[in-house]
Amino acid sequence: MTKQEFLNKYNSKKINLGEYILVLDKITDAPLVIGCAHDQGVWKVYKTFERGGHYIIKETQSESEAFDLLYELLLIEQND
Repeated sequence: MTKQEFLNKYNSKKINLGEYILVLDKITDAPLVIGCAHDQGVWKVYKTFERGGHYIIKETQSESEAFDLLYELLLIEQND
């Protein structure tokens, strides 16, 4: 799915991420972030640690692949 499709789906499902926050426009080292950003020509899906610092889960040329994976990660992290 595209970024816009992801946002539409995310907003309609009202996913509760608990302490995590979602960042889609840049890579940050802020604590407890799940994100996706287009960086240096590739899409990067990443998470950050509780005390800051990030790690890349996947790099891909495909926006669709990145946002599909990000959505799956959000469903795993979801707090009901």
